[in-house]
Amino acid sequence: MDDIWLAPIGEPLDLAVTAGLPPVPLPDQCHVEQLIWHGDPLTGPLRAHVTARSTDTVTLRIGAAGRIVADVRIRRGPARTPRPHALLDPHPEPGVAYTRLFPVTKDVTTDHVPDAEPVLSTPSMIAFMEDTAADILRARFAPSTASLGTWIGVRHTGPARTGQTVTVTAVLAETRGRRYLFDVRATVDGHEIGAGQVAQILISVAR
Repeated sequence: MDDIWLAPIGEPLDLAVTAGLPPVPLPDQCHVEQLIWHGDPLTGPLRAHVTARSTDTVTLRIGAAGRIVADVRIRRGPARTPRPHALLDPHPEPGVAYTRLFPVTKDVTTDHVPDAEPVLSTPSMIAFMEDTAADILRARFAPSTASLGTWIGVRHTGPARTGQTVTVTAVLAETRGRRYLFDVRATVDGHEIGAGQVAQILISVAR
């Protein structure tokens, strides 16, 4: 696996890809920093190639039968130890959830498809999800604290039309120091229209 630090981006890697989690054997002195699963099962022969690289990280794309299975970001060195902070009071534990309702108004729809009824745009749905996730943190902000969105991994799978109401639920999935990862889901009348994950990071704002 050491050749992932040298392999040309985009070219297939000559390595054994396993069917476990993570779906690649790790080089020595490395750890998985992020695993993004794209929904397909680990079946059949798996292939991998490098999609991005920096001094300390490599992102591998795992595929099978012409479909993307997962993206794995590997970082040199041991996994980071979460650092305590005093930016929230009290500190939320994984599993904390919050739900909000969002009306679908004209300003959050897209009408770029000719002869089609306007529906909720994907950026608007993501904004609803990020705002709902951030509300879990906002209720606990210590003085001079704010949060920023840092990552989005969301599928938009169904429509929401003008006049309907979107129900968005965010559940805190993981905490890493000042970074908070949320599972998010959007429904209309009980039918899922989108789901995935978003991340927020806490920052200290100077007064």
